Amino acid sequence: MSSRTLQTFRVNRATSPPTTKLTLCVVGEFAVYRAGRALPAAEVGSRKARTVLALAAVHYGYVPVDSIITALWGDAPPRHPGANIATLVSRLRSALGPDAIGGGRTGYRLGDHVRVDLIDATYLVSRAEARIAAGQAAAALTTATQAMALLDNGAVLAERPDAPWAEPARALHGQLLRRARHAVAESALRVDDIRTAQATAEAAVAADPLDEAACRMVMRAHHAAGEPARALLAYQRLRTTLTRELGVDPAASTRDLHLAVLRDAHGTRALST
Repeated sequence: MSSRTLQTFRVNRATSPPTTKLTLCVVGEFAVYRAGRALPAAEVGSRKARTVLALAAVHYGYVPVDSIITALWGDAPPRHPGANIATLVSRLRSALGPDAIGGGRTGYRLGDHVRVDLIDATYLVSRAEARIAAGQAAAALTTATQAMALLDNGAVLAERPDAPWAEPARALHGQLLRRARHAVAESALRVDDIRTAQATAEAAVAADPLDEAACRMVMRAHHAAGEPARALLAYQRLRTTLTRELGVDPAASTRDLHLAVLRDAHGTRALST
């Protein structure tokens, strides 16, 4: 899928009305919701049919037939795999509605009314970042928190950890979760929601001990909470990790923040990045 098509797909779903008929959740275990109700797996279709639906979801709405064949049968497809897939899609349409999935011989795509949690989160994270840049911290915190609610539910397709076709979506999920945590922590700092900033920044560092931006947020949050010792400890942990793993020192901005905390060890004002 081209970047232009992907962007169009994101915008269509992110701006569609809240009365969307179907939502596919790929973060955590795969689930299909209709009007807010989780559908039992048997009501959606067979395992292979659900795989077709999950494939379309993690391929940003469109999946080529060749990719479906590989995912369903590997190196041992049936004699007429295209016809088998068409049958699976027909059953999905019967279960979910004729517009749930479209396409034909070369590939299939989700209908315009079908949302995907990972794509909605992509839009929300970008919107939160834009609001931070515009100085709209309170609105950014609300939006970033909405993104976190979609993203912080486990790995993509957790019930299929060995599915190689889900790896690009898993990589996207990791990037989005990092950005969402940054957005929550930064916007929380700006509205003096220090506990949220502390918890979220610490979670980002726990996920990636080399994440200097998150470490700086941890330091700022602890300092703002009147806990400079914890801010200094966070810096020392980062410095040790960077030296051991990469053989480098923290960036200049991180060192400057460390020095500022040292100079104002008893202050409670939030520090800049």
